[in-house]
Amino acid sequence: MCGRYMMTSPKEAMIKTFRVGARADIPPRYNIAPTQPVLIVRKGAKGANELAAVEWGLVPEWKKELGDKPLINARVETVVEKPSFRSPMKRTRCLVPFDGWYEWKSMDGRKQPFVITPVEGSLQAFAGIWTTWHGPTGEHWLETMAILTGPTIGPMRSLHSRMPLVVKPHQYEAWLTPHDPLPRGFLESFDFMPETAFEWRPVSSRVNTVQFDGPDCLAMPEHERQQRLF
Repeated sequence: MCGRYMMTSPKEAMIKTFRVGARADIPPRYNIAPTQPVLIVRKGAKGANELAAVEWGLVPEWKKELGDKPLINARVETVVEKPSFRSPMKRTRCLVPFDGWYEWKSMDGRKQPFVITPVEGSLQAFAGIWTTWHGPTGEHWLETMAILTGPTIGPMRSLHSRMPLVVKPHQYEAWLTPHDPLPRGFLESFDFMPETAFEWRPVSSRVNTVQFDGPDCLAMPEHERQQRLF
């Protein structure tokens, strides 16, 4: 599962890591939530990597109305077969830059948020898919994305049964290159980042509220701060 994440790396890191152009500054985001605008890396019309702003929560291109809950995650086990994901999985995959994500765990009768960050380095990329929704009569132009997830099988299972798939840098181009149809064993050819590449710690409950989007989201939990005062 991935329902909140952060992307705080500077523009220079984005340009270097993903080989993209970025004219405007990229403000740090500490509490990115579904339905908000986010940055992705995708193949442009001329085949070069480009940064694009889309909404988090995939709306299938064949959908007639926007009423339903957007699809923020896609399970790797079924992404190739599900009608909502099948076409973008072949033609419009993307990278979703991040340097941490959040999960919540029940502790002492409350939901404690944790931030999960890379052990080495900071800027990484989720495996994503994106698509364009034009509405029933073609009057709209809405670009949206979803993040692929897989089961946790190691220590991260103590936080959640699923985690976002993180693409290794040497496979960025392979992930972005479209295929129709997909080669046999395409997903199996990716060596996604293991759970051991990440560490986690509890953070402030301020991250629970989407209106809070600053570094204080990463502060020590309130109850721990109180304990240290006495």
